[in-house]
Amino acid sequence: MALSMNSVCVILLLTLSSASISVMAVLLYQIAGNSGLYGEAERVVSHMVSGPVRGNELVVVMEQESQVLVDVVRITAAAGASQTPALLTTQHSLLHTYHPVRHIKAPTTTAIIIFHNDPTPFFLNLSQNIDWNPTYLVLVCINPSLNLTSVLALPVVQRSMYILAFFPAEKAGRPRLHAYTSLPFIISPGGQSLVKASLGLWSPEKFPSRESVFPPRFQDFGGKVLEVSMVCYEEPFLYWDKKRNCVGSNLDALKIIGDKLNFKFTLTSPADVTWGSKENGTWNGMLGQLMYEGKHLSINVLQPSPDRAIEFDYTYPYWEDGFAIMISMPPPMPQWRNVLYPFSSLIWGLLAATTLTVASSLTFLLHQLYGLTDYVAMVLRIMGGLVNQPMEDREARAWWARVWLVFWWVAVDILAAAYMSNLVAVLTVPVYPSRINTVYELAHSSYIPSMGDYGDFAPHALKISENPTLALLGRRLYLQPIYDPDDFYGPLIKKVLAGTHAMMVTVDYLVYTYYNKDLTHDTYIMDERIFSSYMSWFLPRNTPYTGLLSRHVLRLVETGILHKLYRTHIGGLIGGKEEQVRGSGVLNLNHLQGAFIVLGLGMLTALFILMLERVI
Repeated sequence: MALSMNSVCVILLLTLSSASISVMAVLLYQIAGNSGLYGEAERVVSHMVSGPVRGNELVVVMEQESQVLVDVVRITAAAGASQTPALLTTQHSLLHTYHPVRHIKAPTTTAIIIFHNDPTPFFLNLSQNIDWNPTYLVLVCINPSLNLTSVLALPVVQRSMYILAFFPAEKAGRPRLHAYTSLPFIISPGGQSLVKASLGLWSPEKFPSRESVFPPRFQDFGGKVLEVSMVCYEEPFLYWDKKRNCVGSNLDALKIIGDKLNFKFTLTSPADVTWGSKENGTWNGMLGQLMYEGKHLSINVLQPSPDRAIEFDYTYPYWEDGFAIMISMPPPMPQWRNVLYPFSSLIWGLLAATTLTVASSLTFLLHQLYGLTDYVAMVLRIMGGLVNQPMEDREARAWWARVWLVFWWVAVDILAAAYMSNLVAVLTVPVYPSRINTVYELAHSSYIPSMGDYGDFAPHALKISENPTLALLGRRLYLQPIYDPDDFYGPLIKKVLAGTHAMMVTVDYLVYTYYNKDLTHDTYIMDERIFSSYMSWFLPRNTPYTGLLSRHVLRLVETGILHKLYRTHIGGLIGGKEEQVRGSGVLNLNHLQGAFIVLGLGMLTALFILMLERVI
């Protein structure tokens, strides 16, 4: 029930002692004339908190006058002891007192705002609080002279995913409350946006559940045209086709979602053709367009870094990416050493030591046991197994010696086969010295780490990193100015090919560039990645349909459609190009000069021995 007249007078004396007598008189007159309306408001709100929104986190906000007109004690009692409002406050207190974000922005937060006076000034001030965004918003207007449509049209009101508004009405001479929601993208037959869409007169029977009082507001965008900010230089997600149309897997995904939700979109690029970073307190690029120019969405490859996550909404991640680094291939090793490359230095050393040990040990035992006299001949015959030279069994008649030789021949056959097989590859594939493959090696090398200056978060994140290697990389990082939007990385690729710079770009774009620019012969991509993360689409902060759009993006990921779109576009871009590291396939003197050098050294050695024999 509404408060009695005596109670009202007492409250007025206590709370409005500074008000003029004329203002109090007007308020008393309103109470006397609308006591039935205020009682109806109490009943409706009490039913809401005890029924459809029971279990939600409640935030009840009342202005000074509505506290007098509506019995908040009755409302809180209806909520039950287990559901006392998490926050019961006045408009003034909500504006000037810090409240935990969990109380004003959570998946089940239900804010009930009861007002008698025009709440526009309150909402305009509340819009400064970027954390204010209750999932469920209930507006209870208890003054039939107010314009509810103008209140619902306020941007801060439109932040909420679900909106329910009550406005005074009458039926059969009895005060009632009419329920409304807001469908700003739906156009009425008269050509007006349904900012105030009727749900009908309130009754507990008509609105028994949460779903009935909070119908979806954006299941149908009504043909709304969303303005998409993009930079069409992120293959295969966004890129220009031969007809100079922006295409890509992300655009295809947006078209699928648009067909489902009934919206269209236009594409706009920022004047500075950058992704977006915060400089001197101001966002630039695509994120600047979302923040200051009223754009609705950005679908480029953007990571939800901490500074972006604070000031923007973003969808469920649709792709995993990070930054990879491309470096020029080091000059190949001298080809005259090809005959040595099949084995490492360690293997060559072990082979030499094993051969000498086996040959000398067997020769020594044969001498001691059987009086072998030609030591050199026996050592040479045993070593001949390395080059598949046969040995007569009568030269080692003892069975233990033959077993010894059998296992030696098996071992050298395996080594010889391995050498010959690897030699074939070495003769046709250039052999390179060890390459840089870790961030630590790059940070301490002579290469200059570089990025295109397109407004990404990575340069700043590297500089402030607590990891000393990343911090060093950030201090040494060179940002290449973007002179030609149609060739973002042309100048930087030239510096990479010159062997002075290392280029850091997102993984997928770098792989595309690696194949599309035919860089497989002259460069390689490091194994280690930097800032591996998930990619999301970005929207302005507190966009009410972020959750809905996110669920549709997630659905495309779960069904594999997004990956299929990606494979289609990347396949069309690199079109069967594969990494080629082979030579021409024809062996020339450069490939085989090592064999001739060995032959020449052998002949010179033989001549030297011949001279020694003549002298001796």
